[in-house]
Amino acid sequence: MPRLFWLLPLCALVLSACAPVTGPATLRFAPGAADTAAPDPARLLVTQAVPPALLLSVPEAVRRAPDGSLIVVCGARAQPWGVCTHVARKLSPGRISDSPGLFSGGVQNRPETTLYGRGAVIVLDVGVTPERLPRLRAEAERLNGAPYLLAGETAAGLDCTTYQNLLQRAAGLPDVAARNPVWRLWLPQDILTGPAVQAGGRVLWVGQGPDAGPRP
Repeated sequence: MPRLFWLLPLCALVLSACAPVTGPATLRFAPGAADTAAPDPARLLVTQAVPPALLLSVPEAVRRAPDGSLIVVCGARAQPWGVCTHVARKLSPGRISDSPGLFSGGVQNRPETTLYGRGAVIVLDVGVTPERLPRLRAEAERLNGAPYLLAGETAAGLDCTTYQNLLQRAAGLPDVAARNPVWRLWLPQDILTGPAVQAGGRVLWVGQGPDAGPRP
């Protein structure tokens, strides 16, 4: 039975597939006016307008992401839990740290090129200063290899969002996302309205792929 514990939240997700889509059903970022103010993270998916200077290709946005910043991954069409379906952390130049999924492996530090083919990305400053980076990186190393577990909150198992919450806590910062009251999970899309954003997080770059279709 313990070996099957990870199936319980997965089954809950499947059974709740009839739940309404969280946020917009489609996504296609477009350049706004040249004098458009820096986008409000909480309204970015609604307006989908980005200052031209901040709208880049996905690879360029990932490359420019500062160490410690979050990279929220999105697609053209929403899954039931939202149009943004994954989140990673820029760990160092050329490297990210994330927990990609049940069939893609748990927590791992891997090349940033693994994100280059995604439909769209939103790079967020969530308060990680150079002074906080060593603690964040040390936690990423400690958790490296932790298995994937939907809604897991400890080194015994973590999903992509709960893992980033632990990195934030190690750096002495607010969580990136709170538990969604409808889904009872920590959703990547909720990062755009989560505690770290409310504490002053901001959009640094938006990457738009030539084909923003969803990807596993």
